[in-house]
Amino acid sequence: MTPALQIWILMAAQTLHLDLRGRKPDQQVDCLKEQYVALRGTGSVVRAQVEERPVRQYISMLERGYRVTLEREGEATWLVLRPDDSTPRLGLRGAHSVVSHRDGRVYTNTTGNRVAVLDGSTRKVLKHIAVGDDPSHLELSHDGRRLYVANSGSDDVTIIDTVSDRVMATVPTGKRPLLPCVAPDGNAVYLPSGPGRTVTVLDAAGALKATIAVGAAPHDIAVSPNNRWAYQPNSGSHTVSVIDARSQSVVGEIKVGFGPGHIAFDPESRFAYVANTLSDDVTVVDTSNHEVMTTISAGVAAHLPLVSPDGRYGYVANFASDDVTVWDTKDHSVIARIPVGIYPHFFAISPDSQWMVVSNTGESSVCVIDARTRESKARLQVGGAPAHLAFDPDGACAFVGCESTDQVAVIDLRRQKILDLVKAGSA
Repeated sequence: MTPALQIWILMAAQTLHLDLRGRKPDQQVDCLKEQYVALRGTGSVVRAQVEERPVRQYISMLERGYRVTLEREGEATWLVLRPDDSTPRLGLRGAHSVVSHRDGRVYTNTTGNRVAVLDGSTRKVLKHIAVGDDPSHLELSHDGRRLYVANSGSDDVTIIDTVSDRVMATVPTGKRPLLPCVAPDGNAVYLPSGPGRTVTVLDAAGALKATIAVGAAPHDIAVSPNNRWAYQPNSGSHTVSVIDARSQSVVGEIKVGFGPGHIAFDPESRFAYVANTLSDDVTVVDTSNHEVMTTISAGVAAHLPLVSPDGRYGYVANFASDDVTVWDTKDHSVIARIPVGIYPHFFAISPDSQWMVVSNTGESSVCVIDARTRESKARLQVGGAPAHLAFDPDGACAFVGCESTDQVAVIDLRRQKILDLVKAGSA
């Protein structure tokens, strides 16, 4: 029997206590969202007691930009929500995922189950392409000829011919497909399904190659640069499934930290770096034997790892400590912590390796950082809930998807200036 919701308020401390144990994960998240809306800006704190290791709830709220932490007190586990003036992703599901074509076009998902096509130089919307329900993430093929759109609401992927910007095919996947990953040789596209605990593997044109069973709550799969291995982090089972990219079969499981979500390989495919959101660290895996080499301490809620183009440095954005951890890939020692804005959702290094751009979902800003000196050069206000970003072919501009205002922010990196906020969903 589900325990009754117990609420008591300690007025002096302005703290609201909830007992959510026994409720379904989605119900727990919905309850906390309601409290956020009701208490935002009041200085209150919401402490919700939940079951041990509430992976789905914690990561779900972090992904949406809520000011939440995970705390242990003896045998009790608490999700602690601070409804401050930060700006989580509420309401409008607009521009979130952004990719840049080598010819200067920019693609983003937008409202109305569409993908918007922008001219990067004129910053005008050229076209809207109808896709499946609730498009979430986009990925271009390496030759730029195809765009893959994961439709989380209709459980399929739309494949777009970028020569004509017309739909080539719509292909079924597992339930709620996540970030598409195109293999380096372009011959396979991987789409994880969290609810299905599977990975759908398609060829470039969309023909099914395999459906692979993996661990619980698989998230962002990555393929090694040498095209030998696909590593699938499983947030719910705290493992990485090792997939042989030749046979498209699981050949092993690696125990990593708690709540792994994203993976980055070094350019030579020697190491894989696994960001573990619940244990606040990065697992380093030797790809020659798929064994853990070491663990790098990171900030709170380590989310997205990245390796510099020259392979010398590794980075991870930390959701809840508002910074980026930097390590030396020679000995995996931490050499810096770069402060950024509230909830760094995504970051990337420009093609010329000069700039690091960080989107801060929780405060609707973007940090522009000198990647060589690691000094912040600007914090620019953009549209609501900035998320994924891409660069133009020359690396002169960055394009940032702003989900809750359905805009694409265009940033001049040399001058650290906002050039435009393009409304992606405009007719």
